[in-house]
Amino acid sequence: MSQFNVGQLNFLCRLFSLTVHVTKRYLLSHEPLIYSVFLLCALSCLSLSAQRLDSLQSLEEMVVTGQYEANSLSKSVLKVKVIDAKRIESQGAFSLHQVLVNELNVRVMQDPVLGSNIQLQGVGGNNIKILIDGVPVIGRESGGIDLSQINLHSVERIELVEGPMSVNFGTDALGGVINIITKKQKANTKTARVGAYYESIGQANADMAIGSASGKNSILLMGNRNFFGGYSEDNSSRNKLWKPRTQYNAELSYTRFIDKGSFRFTNQFFTEGLIDRGVPNVDWTQASAIDKHFRTTRYTSSFFYDKKHDGKRNINVIAAYNGYLRRYNTYVKDLVSLEENLVPVSYEHDTNWFHQVMSRGTYANVAFSKKMSYQLGYEFNHEYSSGSRVGGNAVNMGDYNLFTSAELKPLKRLLLRPALRVIYHTKYQAPVVPSINFKYDFTEDLVLRGSYARGFRAPSLKELHLQFVDAAHNIRGNTNLSAETSDNFQLGFTYTHKWFNKLIRFEPNLFYNHIKDMIDLARVGAGNEALFQYVNINNFTSLGAACNLEYRTQAYFASLGYSLTGRKNELQNFTGTDAFFYAHEWRLNAGYNWVKQNLSLNYFCKLNGRMQIYQYNTLQNDVSLNYIDAFALMDVTMSKSFYKNRLSITTGLKNILNVINVNASLIGGVHSTGSGMAAAGMGRTGFIGVKYNFL
Repeated sequence: MSQFNVGQLNFLCRLFSLTVHVTKRYLLSHEPLIYSVFLLCALSCLSLSAQRLDSLQSLEEMVVTGQYEANSLSKSVLKVKVIDAKRIESQGAFSLHQVLVNELNVRVMQDPVLGSNIQLQGVGGNNIKILIDGVPVIGRESGGIDLSQINLHSVERIELVEGPMSVNFGTDALGGVINIITKKQKANTKTARVGAYYESIGQANADMAIGSASGKNSILLMGNRNFFGGYSEDNSSRNKLWKPRTQYNAELSYTRFIDKGSFRFTNQFFTEGLIDRGVPNVDWTQASAIDKHFRTTRYTSSFFYDKKHDGKRNINVIAAYNGYLRRYNTYVKDLVSLEENLVPVSYEHDTNWFHQVMSRGTYANVAFSKKMSYQLGYEFNHEYSSGSRVGGNAVNMGDYNLFTSAELKPLKRLLLRPALRVIYHTKYQAPVVPSINFKYDFTEDLVLRGSYARGFRAPSLKELHLQFVDAAHNIRGNTNLSAETSDNFQLGFTYTHKWFNKLIRFEPNLFYNHIKDMIDLARVGAGNEALFQYVNINNFTSLGAACNLEYRTQAYFASLGYSLTGRKNELQNFTGTDAFFYAHEWRLNAGYNWVKQNLSLNYFCKLNGRMQIYQYNTLQNDVSLNYIDAFALMDVTMSKSFYKNRLSITTGLKNILNVINVNASLIGGVHSTGSGMAAAGMGRTGFIGVKYNFL
């Protein structure tokens, strides 16, 4: 195996240093220059002279999301992004949030208390469905799932599909799907591993896994603890910008292997304690503070069954129960004696339960004829909620679905997949939801994919029944809401060329989304009796283009990506809000792997351009054009394996540009005031992660 020479290493070091310097100096005021630096970096990486290598690691990732059976990316009619465990480990990521901040065409929105949620193709909030092994994650706060609560210590890969997936995964999949595939105990194997992670901002994690498979049975136990002490620029401040939190995860799974299939039971438990410590109130008589404690608990019990018949017919069934508890308490803390006492006011405390029972099953004949395969399926979801913020009553709703699709090959190079879902919703008259995907192979290297999909989302139980009324709030749900519907179009090429032991991949893509009757909070009262209520306030449109260029050998890779997303938030009853505003994103990832030494060096950088959009101001009953300025996140990591790959160490620097707050004009809502800054990071940090496999 040929080695990377010293001259190339020195060149990469100089290139990295130049990128850091130029990006930090010109980030906010010279975006075009940053784009040029990204391009020059990519071209330089591509120009590195590759030696002839013995083999090239296969890029034929297997995907399961939306497939009739596990299939390679090149054969899938759906456009699926895959983030594998190696990428997650090399990035030093332990939560879904930390991985997705580096993804092209993905915007992660931060809130120091409520956590982080995302936008795909400009669509976010309630419209992105997050699954773990096909089971929905519930528990949305302020419209989105907190990505920092989804840990990756037991994840094999992440599959991401942009655009409506309502035919495949029902309501809430109007903007896209993120499916997290967890690690399984394979037949006739044993597992025993431990891991630890430390980051200089006060993050300390530990995880373990132990499992065994013998004969037809396997069992796997995994767990982890994540501790974060909170972060502020002023280390002495008691009131942290990023709130301290402690998380515990545990998962126990049992698998029974049967002829050409298996069934598996899993039980997953998650709990998080977050503390929002108040500013001290000190005078000659006392020293105290008001602290708010948030406790989140999730419990999921799932059953999975899969079976193959004659190598052609596949049966897959999922059944699951999800429980989500959010408890909020307010304490007065004596800063001298350290005693804590509950505030004796009822509205300063709250407990809400959400439950979901779901099942999805499919039957697929993958070779019905030479030119046709098909799939039949069902899905039902029933949600139940109780707590003081739903009027102290129990509310529930459900949807029951039948869906079908077919893969047709009318021409040798053309693959079509029409699909249809019929929905019965207990509260809404749901439309028939269609979609059609196609894939055309011009050559083995050049593939064209396109799709049209209809989306549907019924309002959530919170949007329908919320009653949050106290001395400072008067927020109510609205049982007269209309469901959201959407249309999505996508078109893109994939050019993949292999020669000798090298690979180049070029992927341009176009997309368009239009969402009707989007739901948001609006002010419907006036004066001191102001009432805020969920209403169908706007129509939302996003469109844009994305392009990714990747070059890879066994030794090194470089990936340059760019996207341009336009957003239009057309607010009803307000003229002049129908303009498109465009935001750029650039991403450059690169790495080198010394195969014989089991050593790799990786570089991750993403620039998020200035984003603008009209927002409704609930306090003033008006709209304004708001923005978040451009910022870039840059990491560099190094990984090394020892003792026949039993011990692996990953270390590096995150947020090298030391991004903390970004200039922004943000609307203050019913829970907060406006702000001239948006929290984007916790400053420059160093980290080290260690994993050891005993077997």
